[in-house]
Parts: sequence; structure tokens; C-alpha cells
Amino acid sequence: MSTTIEDIIKRFELYLDDTSELSTQEELELAQRVFNSICNSNDWEILKKQASGVLSTSVPYIELPDDFAYITENANFTNNSVSYEEGLQGKIVFIGTTKTPYKVINWSDRRQYEGSTGYCYVDIANNRLYFTKQPTTADTYDFDYMSSGVDLKLTTEFPFPDRFSAVLFHGMCVDGYIIQQFDKARSYADENQLKFQNILEDMKIWNSQLLNN
Repeated sequence: MSTTIEDIIKRFELYLDDTSELSTQEELELAQRVFNSICNSNDWEILKKQASGVLSTSVPYIELPDDFAYITENANFTNNSVSYEEGLQGKIVFIGTTKTPYKVINWSDRRQYEGSTGYCYVDIANNRLYFTKQPTTADTYDFDYMSSGVDLKLTTEFPFPDRFSAVLFHGMCVDGYIIQQFDKARSYADENQLKFQNILEDMKIWNSQLLNN
């Protein structure tokens, strides 16, 4: 059975010898802060997703997923002996059944590519991906992206392997607000910080083993 956020919060409460100082909502908000920090600390393979759909011919953009963080590299080769077309390595949006590559350019470079086919850019402020030339056919699209994690609930399952679940508990214990409120958290702050960092490093090593190049 997978570890839930409620399970981790109970461990946190037991450690502090207190179950009344913080409300359930405050505990969830604390867990969310630490979880977001963990998610932002690395390019986690387990948080990568694929977005796909059909292009609109009435507007030159597609709406990005609600949990979109950024497009990940998806045009490399695992086998290093395989060559790739010059300039197409990196972040690509694939269009149509032939998987025509559209290179993702920087938002600030969009003017230089305006009207050119084969390019797109992320408008993160509006959560859209724009094409520098509006599509004329309703082709399919797909690309890989890093998700921003999840909004935690008590029933949410910890998305990483269970053996790493203590990283969230220890991270909660070294939150600045908790250290100020609880004597035990203050006394063991350095110990919890070390455990948090050690588990996080183990997670990063595990994540690196999921990559084959």
C-alpha cells in the first residue's frame, strides 16, 4: 500500500509530540511547501508527462496543461552513435502523423521567427504555446513536459517510491515556522536537515539511474 500524505503528517505529529497546535489545513500547507521545494529541486523523471491533442486552425496557439512547468528535452538519442539533424536537438513539439519537428524557441526571440514555419514558443504568462506561423491544417501535436506536481490532499499518495517518503516528514520538521513554534523541532533542526538532504540526494541518484545516457 502506498504512503499517503496523511500517513506522513501523522509521523510529523508524532515527532513533535503534538497533534493540536496546527490545524489540518496548516499541516497540508506545510507539506505542500516542502513538496513543491522537492519537485523544483531536480528534473524528476517520474513527474514528466506527455501532452497531445489536435491543433486549431482558428488560433495560432494551444492551451498548455494546467500542471505545466516547462517543456523537457525530447529530441535526443539514447544511443549516442545515432546522429541528429543540426539544430534540432533539445526541445521539440512534434506535429502530425509524420512527427514533423517544431523547434521550441525562447519567448524573447519570437519576433525574429514571426511568419516562419517550424517554430513555436511558450507564453508562460498566458499558459499557451504559440506557433510563429498559424497552422493551416488540424494536425495532431505532442510534446513532453515537466509537471508541477500535485495539490496535496490527505488521501494523495506520495508520488515517489515509498522508501523516500521520510524526505517530506524531515523537510516539514526543518521549516522555519515549525522550528520557531516547537522546541523539539528546534533542538533537532540540524539532524532533520541532514536527513532531509541525505534522502534527497538518494532520490537524485535513483532518478539518474532511470536515464540511459
